[in-house]
Amino acid sequence: MVQGTAVKMNRTPEVPEEDEEVNPSASALIEALRSFGYSVSTSIADLLDNSISAGASVIDVDLRWAGPDTIATIRDDGRGMSEEELRDAMRAGSRSPLEERSSEDLGRFGLGLKTASFSQARSLTVASKQKKNGPIAVRRWDLDHVQVTDRWSLLKSATEEGLECFSLLDDCNHGTLVIWEKLDRVVDDRPVDNDKARDTFLYVVDEVRDHLEMVFHRIMKEDGLKIRVNDCDCVPWDPFMVNHPKTEPQPDESRDLAVAGGATQRLTIKPYVLPHNRNLTPEQHSRGAGPRGWNLQQGHYLYRARRLIVAGDWFSKGLKPEEHYKLGRVHVEITQDMDSEWDLDVRKSRARPPARLRDEFIRVSRATRARAQEVYRTLGKQAVGKASRTPVVPVWLVTNDQENIRYEINRQHRHIARMLDKVTGQKKRSLRAVLSLVERNVPVAHILSQGFSDEQSLGTTANELSDELLEFTQEIFEGLCEDGNTEEHAKEILLAQQPFANFPEVINALEKKAQE
Repeated sequence: MVQGTAVKMNRTPEVPEEDEEVNPSASALIEALRSFGYSVSTSIADLLDNSISAGASVIDVDLRWAGPDTIATIRDDGRGMSEEELRDAMRAGSRSPLEERSSEDLGRFGLGLKTASFSQARSLTVASKQKKNGPIAVRRWDLDHVQVTDRWSLLKSATEEGLECFSLLDDCNHGTLVIWEKLDRVVDDRPVDNDKARDTFLYVVDEVRDHLEMVFHRIMKEDGLKIRVNDCDCVPWDPFMVNHPKTEPQPDESRDLAVAGGATQRLTIKPYVLPHNRNLTPEQHSRGAGPRGWNLQQGHYLYRARRLIVAGDWFSKGLKPEEHYKLGRVHVEITQDMDSEWDLDVRKSRARPPARLRDEFIRVSRATRARAQEVYRTLGKQAVGKASRTPVVPVWLVTNDQENIRYEINRQHRHIARMLDKVTGQKKRSLRAVLSLVERNVPVAHILSQGFSDEQSLGTTANELSDELLEFTQEIFEGLCEDGNTEEHAKEILLAQQPFANFPEVINALEKKAQE
């Protein structure tokens, strides 16, 4: 071929070439479909997509420990399916990803029900009905049966154990029941009375509940969808803490984009910086961390049809999740028409921005990270005497001689200096030696080894003054007043010093003790 010359390919030859149909081995391909990388949580979320697309208002997920005989069920009160619809739904690749879908359809490849189920269980039964007392359509994939026959052999009946679960549909006018049996990827052959196996299983159940609360939080909140896991209601988890007064919405970066066919659709990009730990209650801090913890939940949150696809990713190898960026989260929402550009995977748990938008997302990420770092560092800046707002005299000073960073107790801090002035001779030398001992034994290695995984556990900033500090505070306040300061001026002096600046309620409540 001559370089630069376009060659027109004849895609519709007048005389068809000879061909032959080569069907894949059913047993080999169906075993391969088990390796798509689903977890229990992502596989169950994929099944719930079908329930939501079918108009369900209540979905019950049941995972009851029974050792090797454990069975999982997912029941919804959606529209239900006829025999023909169920057969098509159980077909691998039941719908093309190129097929146009409604704006509320959460599907993509026509594989989710099958691949998600096969990833966890060797037996998948689906029972569905469209009327209160109408017939129940039943179909079952049994991977052991397929392995023996090497045929795409879809069974029309449930197992005896599966039939016992059909009573879950009794209270539904219409709906669908999914039954997983032979859960070889979830449980092993340890007996039902094995405590360690049971505890591991119950941990998985908790993970499932947390994951569903995260993935479907908008649909639950906006549509009133009720999801229950083992009879426990799921509570929507808001990644952006939008109702908290200290959450900072950043400039809206949303825009209209051209999609296939010449139309334009809205790409939503809304960054948020969450409140610092100091402004959260312990319950808010624990809940705000999300299923994977503060560090791993930072970044972009990608939604498709209000369903969360990606829960925390900066969309760039050069922008890693780090402690000081953990308060930054960005709401991103795409439409189904943007799927192919975003490289959405079968599990609906991974996606990447198209090349034309990558630089924009890097810009938004950096701006959000910068503000998140500023909020996170506010307390740290006060600790080294660089507060960006009201100046506060720090307890600790930081010196950097280009080779080493040293932390030193600020001997000019009013109250440390006051203590030094009160003693003379050997006592002053001993007090200075104690201060030096503290400075040279800051447990830096241990702090770093913790990875700052939970700043509350570091205890670097007390949530309240100890009894000793309260007594010390009163003593200093009395001394300031004795030096000729008014009570109000004495309080102002205290509020300009660490650690008292962190406790204005305590300082403002101080009063001079009556003279005895």
